Amino acid sequence: MDTLLFFLKGVAAGFVIAAPVGPVGALCVRRTLARGITAGYATGLGAAIADTLYGIVAAYGLTFIAGFLLDNQFWFRLIGGVVLCVLAVKTFLTDPAERRTSDSETMAGDFLSALVITGTNPVTLVAFGMVFAAIGVAVAGEELKWVEALIFGVFIGSALWWATLTGISSVFRTALSRGGLRGVNRASSAVIMTSGVVVLIGAVAPESGIAHLFDLPFG
Repeated sequence: MDTLLFFLKGVAAGFVIAAPVGPVGALCVRRTLARGITAGYATGLGAAIADTLYGIVAAYGLTFIAGFLLDNQFWFRLIGGVVLCVLAVKTFLTDPAERRTSDSETMAGDFLSALVITGTNPVTLVAFGMVFAAIGVAVAGEELKWVEALIFGVFIGSALWWATLTGISSVFRTALSRGGLRGVNRASSAVIMTSGVVVLIGAVAPESGIAHLFDLPFG
């Protein structure tokens, strides 16, 4: 019974961490509308894997890894910010009405881009620590099966959010005109570019007001 409880708490934590709409969410929606549910969900799974890795560090209390991630926030944020800005430009220049079935190489790119964006945000680790504390899972480390159930729940919860977002987006896919898709493309580009700039500001000026205002996980 305790194992099931930790699993359910992990599902809740994974869903809550993934749910705030950010650049990965914009990419997921845009790719679903332009290329279908498979492309969108491949993007979401990349973020879910990154969330799970941070969940593992938080759940096991791996202080060395946590310290390394937080001590090197500048480089992680710099990489993440650059990737976001490049993706924003690429998204803006891509014809959103080009609906094609993504091949395995393109899907791998969808997956990896979301993995990198989410994985280069060490603030996610802090967020997991806060959520884990809030839902009372500090004793999970006392039993291996408990922490394993918690981590598996984190993955399921995050994957569930991305399945929900992708599913909702796919419902509107056929209803959007070429002009509508272009509008989504531009809005997505704006969200991604803004996020990239904010992340870069957080890297070069971590004590600035903007950095603190947006010092949150971006899903």
